[in-house]
Amino acid sequence: MALAPPRGRLTGIDVARGVAVLGMYATHFGPVPREGVAAFFDLFSGRSTALFAVLAGVSIALMAGGDRPKTGSDRRTVAARLAVRAPLLLLLGLLLLELGTGYEMILTYYGVCFLFAIPLLRLPGRQLAVLAVLAATVLPVLSHVLRAMVAPRDLLFNLPDVRLEMFTSLGGISEATGILLLTGTYPAAGLMAFVLAGMAIGRLDLRAHQVRRVLLFGGAGLAAAAYLVSWLGSELLGGSQAVYRSLEAPAAAAGLRPEEYFAAGEWMLFGTTPTTSPAYLLVSRGHSFTPVDLLGCIGVALAVIGGCLLLAERLGGWLRPLRDVGSLALTAYAGHFLVIWLLWRDQSVFSLRSLAGFTGGALLFAVLWRTWFRRGPLEWLLHRASACAVAR
Repeated sequence: MALAPPRGRLTGIDVARGVAVLGMYATHFGPVPREGVAAFFDLFSGRSTALFAVLAGVSIALMAGGDRPKTGSDRRTVAARLAVRAPLLLLLGLLLLELGTGYEMILTYYGVCFLFAIPLLRLPGRQLAVLAVLAATVLPVLSHVLRAMVAPRDLLFNLPDVRLEMFTSLGGISEATGILLLTGTYPAAGLMAFVLAGMAIGRLDLRAHQVRRVLLFGGAGLAAAAYLVSWLGSELLGGSQAVYRSLEAPAAAAGLRPEEYFAAGEWMLFGTTPTTSPAYLLVSRGHSFTPVDLLGCIGVALAVIGGCLLLAERLGGWLRPLRDVGSLALTAYAGHFLVIWLLWRDQSVFSLRSLAGFTGGALLFAVLWRTWFRRGPLEWLLHRASACAVAR
């Protein structure tokens, strides 16, 4: 009988994080406009974000014991460490926004999700999976109804985001809270579906070959079903036509057909959908946080995680660059904004050349760093800060 592998760090999870990092680079550096062959890079839009968020949930569950959940003082220690990491991530996201690179920042929203995850640490995987499904299907509908009453938006909408100066007054904090929870670019009302799905995955025995196969094929099936529902609802049941009818007036004012007007503003379906028609909830564009987008992206994330775990069984050594950059995911995320700010502040970063150069540089840096150090720079700081705070 074969011996069970040691209960150490899961290489395949780091590989999946590496895939998420490279997918993010493809989105942030890939050639624009996304037409012809370059349309390939749209495949990463939203799905890399989802993979990062699902993996964040997996990490939370693994911190809390994985398939052998911690109890008592051990679980309280994990909760305390999450409570310390949450504001640190929020602050880091706010500082990166101050660079003015023009990119949205998900770290601020991670901080909120980490706080929401604390009372859920005691839940088993089955209950977490149910909550993930409810968060993906019910919360977007409730968000649409609530925002229609208190924060209506149309298609061409200036995306709100939190800023450091908001936290200098009670009014600013109230505004920031609404953005973080409901109206922002990665509102916690949608992002928690990914985190919950990841926590449910982290409760499984990820060392079991069968579990990995279920994640791969089950995730692919979930993604296919979600995107099929989106297509059926939009194209065969009239969802797209309902969206176009809601755009007739602004499209006419702009001298465009509704279809052209929608195509011009489709990229602004980011974090929330317009409240002018419930048919927008059938859109599956990445980052739209509709039920079909959330479920489709969760399916893709499950398949990637399962596939990476299976590949790591056979090709562990060959996947070292991906594994190493994945183990430095926070550093790779924050670092690429610093590089954009330093080198591309006043020019376009979108080209195959910049994508290849930055990807190669990040992989090389990760391999060299991991040769001598266990954690990345930001990973070490986050670990030490939370460990010291809990020790006190």
